[in-house]
Amino acid sequence: MLINVSRLFRDFNGPHFVVYISLLLFCLMLSIKLDGLVDLPYWVVFHPLFLWKIFAISGAFVGCVVYCRHPPSENDFVGKFDFRGMVFSSLEHLLLLIFEVMVCLKLQLSLPISWAITFVPLLSESILAMAICVWCIRRGRSFAFEIMFSANVLQFVFIALKLDEVVHWPWVIVFIPFWIVLCLSLIGVLYAIILAMLLIRSIDLLPEYRRQHVYSAIAYAFIVIPFLIFIILLSNRLDGDGRLSFLLICSPLYISLMCLLCMTCGSRGGNQWWFGVRKDFCTFLLDLCPCLSEYGNISYRFQSVANEPETNETTDENVYNLRKPNSLKELKPPVAFISIENPD
Repeated sequence: MLINVSRLFRDFNGPHFVVYISLLLFCLMLSIKLDGLVDLPYWVVFHPLFLWKIFAISGAFVGCVVYCRHPPSENDFVGKFDFRGMVFSSLEHLLLLIFEVMVCLKLQLSLPISWAITFVPLLSESILAMAICVWCIRRGRSFAFEIMFSANVLQFVFIALKLDEVVHWPWVIVFIPFWIVLCLSLIGVLYAIILAMLLIRSIDLLPEYRRQHVYSAIAYAFIVIPFLIFIILLSNRLDGDGRLSFLLICSPLYISLMCLLCMTCGSRGGNQWWFGVRKDFCTFLLDLCPCLSEYGNISYRFQSVANEPETNETTDENVYNLRKPNSLKELKPPVAFISIENPD
């Protein structure tokens, strides 16, 4: 087994890592709060989400300042598209921050506002995400963050109506948009598994390319299936089945988030204008810490214990053969090449 540290470091996606670690800490603290294990105020529970949004908005502000002082050249279309993408993303994070602050105040201070008004920033962000998805498709950019909100806009409406008791549906019915999205995701996972099984037996592709499809199929399965189990357990708990604690209910969600954290090491990406670095995250860290270029540019190969004695025997035999005087071939002087066809 070969682990290439330099490749993992080069393909590391810093923004995705910040997002997933913030969600993981928030879900863990919220489940502990709901189970009554620790009496924490809600503003402490929402602290990881607040730090994530503040980090993103401050990075966008610094990027805008750097863009105004050192704008890209006229032919640098990639830099201009990255800057516009950063501006759109900062607007999304601002709307999410407003929504999280309103939810925190609603839960902590019991503000006399309806949940429908509280969800207005989230619904606005979902509508904005739809427009950004169209822009990303036309520019050939990734829109994984935006598709999560644009695909679940109806789910947000159902949750707001349920919390305001406008509708009296059970939570299993309220989560119907989630069921539809998860069914489509399961179909995608099944397609990825079948494709990986077909490609693993193909001899026309490189082994690295085949392994990449297998790893992707396994990762998607570990993301979608635990999240589906989490939604099933959560709907049963909200509908009156109180036998399971929230910490146990959220355990499948932790598995999905941990898998997403591991995938950040192979999902190279990010915007070069965040904090005005104007370069890849890996290159920025190498310039900031030159020692990483020495200690990170290595690879490890792990071998099984059963193969170690055989390797040692082979090594000893080679050393013994090198020590033999007869093992060296007799050196012969080079003979000049004479061509008869060429004239003198």
